[in-house]
Amino acid sequence: MTAGENSVRRRSIHTAVAVTALCLLGASCGNSTKDDSAKSPTTGSESKGRGGGEDTRNDYVERPGVPGVTTSEIRYSIVGTKVGNPLGICILDCYTAGIKAYFAWRNSEGGIYGRKLAVGDIIDDELGQNQAKAQQVIADPNTFANFQATLVASGWGDLDKAGVPTYTWGINSTESANRTAIFPSLAVRCSDCVRPAVPWIAKQVGASKAAAIGYGISENSKECAGAFGDAITHYAKDSGVELAYTNDSLDYGLPNGVGPMVSAMKAAGVDFVASCIDLNGMKTLAQELRRQGMDDVVLYHPNSYDRAFVSTSDGLFDGDIVAVQFRPFEASATGNALTEFTTWIDKQGAEPSELAMVGWINASMAYDALLAAGPEFDRQRAIDALNEETADSAGGLLIPVDWTVAHTPYKKSDPQPSDTECQAFVKVTGNRFEMFGDPKKPWKCWAEGDPYVFDATDESFG
Repeated sequence: MTAGENSVRRRSIHTAVAVTALCLLGASCGNSTKDDSAKSPTTGSESKGRGGGEDTRNDYVERPGVPGVTTSEIRYSIVGTKVGNPLGICILDCYTAGIKAYFAWRNSEGGIYGRKLAVGDIIDDELGQNQAKAQQVIADPNTFANFQATLVASGWGDLDKAGVPTYTWGINSTESANRTAIFPSLAVRCSDCVRPAVPWIAKQVGASKAAAIGYGISENSKECAGAFGDAITHYAKDSGVELAYTNDSLDYGLPNGVGPMVSAMKAAGVDFVASCIDLNGMKTLAQELRRQGMDDVVLYHPNSYDRAFVSTSDGLFDGDIVAVQFRPFEASATGNALTEFTTWIDKQGAEPSELAMVGWINASMAYDALLAAGPEFDRQRAIDALNEETADSAGGLLIPVDWTVAHTPYKKSDPQPSDTECQAFVKVTGNRFEMFGDPKKPWKCWAEGDPYVFDATDESFG
């Protein structure tokens, strides 16, 4: 490979990382690209009679020939990004800690089917080597299934075609869409639906004029900014908030700063910014707002749920609202798995973090798949079993996922049935987070309608 080809490849990888970072946005990460080779979810009639569930959890059945399964263990591999990680957050190590914590909890109860859940190889894909590492997993006879917390998911198509159950950090919506062996921590959703969460939050914080901003490099970010802007306009009569400024063509990394943009927002009277940019971009924006005397502007953060980051922010984000894609750590732990998470992550000597929680949630999915598959499990039965689950909430840590439809992206012109909108929020107070709303019912939910009902209800899942 020539020096020029190497340079192009590096630029391509970092562009992919830029786009991936934007997919921390949750609702903005839907993708409508179809994969003609994708497998269809198995229907209930095709898989009845597996005999899974708690009543069979302790039943031992020999499983000769099933990769990664011995008489005493069910072994999983982990692939994640460590070397070359440009985001500056703990990914592979924290993700692994969450998986190990969940396995330790279940093993303390006796494991499943007479075996312990075990972590085998922990593989660093070094940012650009995901496909090669996926091939390594596929060829490994000692791996039953795979976990992935990667920034460039180039190997997921191979894992899906090979029938390897793969549980992932849900930031790569394009690579998980229409692949029924790939189970992301965030279900593939609608990228352009007009939803009330952002204008509702704007009303709650007393805003009157809002802005919606995104990066030009990413279609996901542009669609997100467009959807936020459309929602603010659509619900203006309900919220009393008007859309005063939009910009969906920001350069990734904000290399030239955001001074002119903030000046334009100041002239427009903006007091609330709905962002579709990454964590570091939010810091740059907050610093410029402070410089121009606009500290009272409330920022809506799609992906700043990072205690360490906020704790050292010098009050930049005070009063801001942060969307959280799982049950926040600040919520009540009664009636859900949050207590188990905090207890067992502490036993791992690790700190609660977003990636640790994602690892725990993915491990919960893997366990649920085994339990539903029954003691005569294999890879395909685990895939089919989870794809029949219609309300998978990881013990109340997630909005329930209907896996019969969750792999398939959709547009507002072709909505999924019963598509209730739910979102959890925390508020930044000083340099820490506090629950926004009822800690016992941390999710705000909006009933589906035409349009969605604007008033939210408080919900808890478990």
